[in-house]
Amino acid sequence: MRRARLKGGAAVAALLVLAVLAGSASPGFSLAAVPRALGRGASAVLRATTQPPTPSPPGRPGPTPPASALALADIPRRYLGLYTTTAAAACPRLTWPTLAAIGKLESDHGRSTAPGVHAGVNRHGCCAGPMQFNIRNGPPSTWDAYGHGGDVYDPRDAIPAAARKLCANGLAGADPARDPCPQVLGAAALHQALRRYNNACWYVHQVITWAARYTTPTPTPAPAPAQDPFVVALAHNPAVTTTSSHGCDPGPDLASGRLDLRVESLLAVLAQRWTIRLSCLHRGHSRYVKGTRRVSNHTVWRAVDIDRVNGQPVGAHSPAARALVAWLDGLEGPLRPAEIGSPFPLGHRPYFTDEGHQGHIHVGYAHDQP
Repeated sequence: MRRARLKGGAAVAALLVLAVLAGSASPGFSLAAVPRALGRGASAVLRATTQPPTPSPPGRPGPTPPASALALADIPRRYLGLYTTTAAAACPRLTWPTLAAIGKLESDHGRSTAPGVHAGVNRHGCCAGPMQFNIRNGPPSTWDAYGHGGDVYDPRDAIPAAARKLCANGLAGADPARDPCPQVLGAAALHQALRRYNNACWYVHQVITWAARYTTPTPTPAPAPAQDPFVVALAHNPAVTTTSSHGCDPGPDLASGRLDLRVESLLAVLAQRWTIRLSCLHRGHSRYVKGTRRVSNHTVWRAVDIDRVNGQPVGAHSPAARALVAWLDGLEGPLRPAEIGSPFPLGHRPYFTDEGHQGHIHVGYAHDQP
């Protein structure tokens, strides 16, 4: 029985190679239709046997690498198929990993149970569907403009609509004279299109980083800080300082490029509203949450502690700290934390308060994003 499965898998892999070489299938798409281990093996075969690509016509992106092992494991087969067959068809300069990265951030490829993904609208009362289109603005609404009369909750309609919106919002033309996110890797036209999808450079940074992860063949070390301008800008932001007075050493952590994308993005957003001092990120923190055997999110680069806000020490009577915590409570989407410890007893998840969190604000994220 096992031998028969292996033979069948080899035949599938061979057909996939022929399909890609013939240009009739998107690299990585059909690989998700086979078991994960076989998909990884076939992906390696594709990388090894595909002939060198011919130059792309002007205005078109170069050939996109096959889906990484992460992409095959993380993206449901149905969604991966829609991303790979929709991107270039709807917008020649759009690559499928970019479209997939948006789907990851907006709804975890339709797996999110948050309001508005499968019915109704999100907590902001505006957006719906796996790609989170605004259905309340206008007229016409953003969905009316790009949905072509489809169902906003159906990925078969929402994913092509997202590709059309990206194309109309910058990817169809030349790079703009001014890059809206110069501190983010990538082309200015892509930055413009992504920022018009979600008006924040941290969002652009997350999309581009996830797109790279979805095509990187094997795990690679974190890039040197100087290789990522977003990290460099954050580490030198005058609104973000660090202290080692609490036994941690957050300065090198901040510049390392190893922080979870959500922590990086959150700090960039906080720095637009407050001046903050970081008391702990990774190094110096205990492996386990105090009094438990649960691994701390600090250990895996997914948490930050803040001990000063606008120059005021965090405490039960600090209005700046209370304002920051209240603002965190209104966050939705990929930046909403999974745990927030503070001196303030808000009385609902993900907030908590105890004796260990009277002098700082702790923000942590869960293993999966979002």
